[in-house]
Amino acid sequence: MIAVPKKVEYSIVFISYLSKNTDKNISLAEVSKKLFLPYRFLGQLAINLRGGGIVEAQEGKSGGYKLAEGWKEKTLYDLLEALGENKPMVTCLGDKGCVRLKGCGLKKVWEKIESSWLAELRKIKLNEI
Repeated sequence: MIAVPKKVEYSIVFISYLSKNTDKNISLAEVSKKLFLPYRFLGQLAINLRGGGIVEAQEGKSGGYKLAEGWKEKTLYDLLEALGENKPMVTCLGDKGCVRLKGCGLKKVWEKIESSWLAELRKIKLNEI
C-alpha cells in the first residue's frame, strides 16, 4: 500500500486550516496548538510551502501565514513538488534505473501505474481538499 508521508499529511491539514481562516495571518504557534502539529516540523513545512508558492509569510506583530494568491490553482502534485516528495514510486523509474532491468517485465506495469497516479494528482486542486 502507498503511504502518505507525514509532511504531506500535515501540509494538507495546515492548508485546510488556512483556507478556513482567510481574514488574517495565522501564526505557526496557533496552528500547532489548535491542530496538534509539531511546531518545529510545521515551520519546516511552511518554508517549503512558501517556496512552492502555496503560502505567504509576513513578519512582525501581526505576522504569520496565509494562503498565497493563486493557491486555488495549485494541485496535489504541486504540493508534492514543493515538499520534495515527487519521487518515483519504485527505484526502476528513478534516474539511476534498475540493475534488474534486463529480463524484467515489471517496468512497464510500474510506468502505467505511476503515470495514472501522477495524472490524478495533477487534477486535484488544493482548494478541493
